[in-house]
Amino acid sequence: MPVLSPGRLFLIRNLATEDIYGHCEECEWGYITRGDMETKSAFLSLLDDDEAEYATIDDISRSVWVNYTVVLVDEQGGA
Repeated sequence: MPVLSPGRLFLIRNLATEDIYGHCEECEWGYITRGDMETKSAFLSLLDDDEAEYATIDDISRSVWVNYTVVLVDEQGGA
């Protein structure tokens, strides 16, 4: 598994499990928690067959990611 690069981490909601995970745009790995990033416990999100969508602020507020700074980006990927 590659070391997490300085790419952006998008928060995604898995529609089948309702999990919110961080998806790294650079390495394509998914992280269920921030701790997973530190322990390199991840999954290759491109291989996940479940439907997913960007997490909403409401989704994030009910997840482990609520304790981290979240920056909204527009559809073109800019902050």
